Order: sequence, then structure tokens, then C-alpha cells
Amino acid sequence: MNNMRLPRLDYLEPGETGELLELLGEMGDDCTILAGGTDVVPMLKRRNSTATHLVNIKKILRLKEISYDDENGIRIGPAVTLREIINNPVISDKYPLLAKAAGSVGFNQLRNMATLGGNICLDNKCIYFNQSAFWWKSRRDCFKRGGDICYVVKGGNGCHALSAADTVPALISLGAELIIEQRGRERRTLLEVFYSGDGGNPHWLDRNEVVTGILIPSPDRGWKEGFLKKSYRGSVDFAFATLSLRLRINGGVLNDARIALNSVSTKPIRARKTELYLRGKTLSDPTLREAVRLLLKESMPLSVIGASALVRSNTIEAIFIDLMEMIKN
Repeated sequence: MNNMRLPRLDYLEPGETGELLELLGEMGDDCTILAGGTDVVPMLKRRNSTATHLVNIKKILRLKEISYDDENGIRIGPAVTLREIINNPVISDKYPLLAKAAGSVGFNQLRNMATLGGNICLDNKCIYFNQSAFWWKSRRDCFKRGGDICYVVKGGNGCHALSAADTVPALISLGAELIIEQRGRERRTLLEVFYSGDGGNPHWLDRNEVVTGILIPSPDRGWKEGFLKKSYRGSVDFAFATLSLRLRINGGVLNDARIALNSVSTKPIRARKTELYLRGKTLSDPTLREAVRLLLKESMPLSVIGASALVRSNTIEAIFIDLMEMIKN
């Protein structure tokens, strides 16, 4: 019987990025990255992860740094904790949306350990997959475990595990990019295209790649913004909807919009059609009703992780209207 203890692991602790990339190049799928450990350790205990090597990146100083300049914006290392995000004076001043989103994750003790890179690379969640190996002995393996069935969407032909990271909508609406490295190569990608939509393999990240930085452009003037998360027990539970909203309003007319959601589908949603519709409009009641209709059509909520698609749809509508009212007043 699985007693939920950690499996036997080889523990590795590189001191430099180059050493980390060498290890990833050699071991690939046999290793998992440890930054905060708030998600990785429970996954190992449940045998949701079958890695045999645990690579701690917390001793690599470059991955724990925050640097800012007005021309290039801010660079945040993936091993920076959420508590450091919340307490950083530059982030609080210039990127308060990110600080608010980080403050919505878990509880104080978790935020003291969890990292921004870990939240960005959080594995998708499912009430079936996230059970112990002992529990799975009585059931056929699902797609996420290498099987051929989805228990969330009956008859589904793929994994529908939920994307659940709370900081991601804020980062997407801020235009964040990721720096991703492997041996001999570095690439950059917008965060909004980092997610595949496949619940089983939710990130466009090769087995020997690692996120080494999060870049956010310098903030422009004139934006009004807000973030809301809704769950049954506040920040303690995974959300059944998170929404980040940024608006640029001039003379009562909306010139630009950035709308991003998470915890509603298999990947975060950038609501581009809704954004396009809102540009050039005044925020009247008919405009908001049509914006809600488009937003729900784009988000296509799932019934998973404790909330039905109907509950998620109603929640998205409510928090969108609430944020609009908060921002325009």
C-alpha cells in the first residue's frame, strides 16, 4: 500500500545555470525541478511524478534575482518566492497587479515557499489524476497517466485537466515573456503561447529545457487594472475562475483592453475577441452584456475541480462585471 512517503530519489543541487542545463540534458524525463516544492513534493508522494532525480535550483543565485530598469522592464528569476514578489517595492509600485495575484495564492506559509516559476509551470489539476497510486489500482489509467480514458469529459479523446495557476492571468495581461534555456540555446516566448491546451502535457517545454527568467515590459501610463480570484474557501482552494483585466480609458472611451483568465479550461485564456470588441466603445450596459457573451464563448469553461461549467460561467460573468465597475469608477 502507498503510504504517501516520498519515493527514493537522487538529490542534486547545482550551483550554476550551466551545471543545471548539463543535468537536464543528461537526464531529461528522469528528473524533476525543485524550487518551492509546494506542488512537486505532493506529486512525488502520490506517484503522479515518476522522476528518479530531484534537482534543487534554489542555490543558483541567478535564478533568485529581481532586476529592473526603465528601458527593459523587470526580470524575475523563476526561484523568486511569491512572498518576495509581494514584498518587493519595485513590483508593488510598478506592477501591483502581479503583487495582488501573488497574494491570492494559497496561504502565508505556502507563499513563503512557492516560487513564481513554479506557479507558471504548475502542472494541470484533476480530481482523478491527483489521487494516490493506491487509489489508481482500482481504475483504468487516464490519459494523463498514459492510459486511454478521460474521467472528466466522458468519451473525450484527450486530457482535460485544468490549468490552475493564479499568477498567470496577471502576467499574460502585463505582456510577460519567458526566457527558456537548454544546453547551447536560449529562446524567448510570450507567456500566453507557452501553454499547449493539452492537460496531459500543458507546457511547450522540451524535457531538457528550463525557464530561467520572467520578463515584463516597463509599465505604460494610463492603464487601469484589476484582478479577482474566486474559490470556495478563498486563497486556500484552487480557483474555479481567475480574471485579470487591464483597460486604457480616455474621455469615457475604451482605447485598449487586456483580458486574461485561468482556472476555467485546459490552458489560460487571452480573450482577444472580447478585447477587440471593447476597443472604441463606451462602457455602457449593452456593451458590457455583449462583452460578457463573447468572453464566455472564448473561455468555454469545464466542469472539473469542484465546480460545474455553469458555476464557472456565472462566476466569470460576475467577476468581469465587478472588475469593470471597480475600474471605471
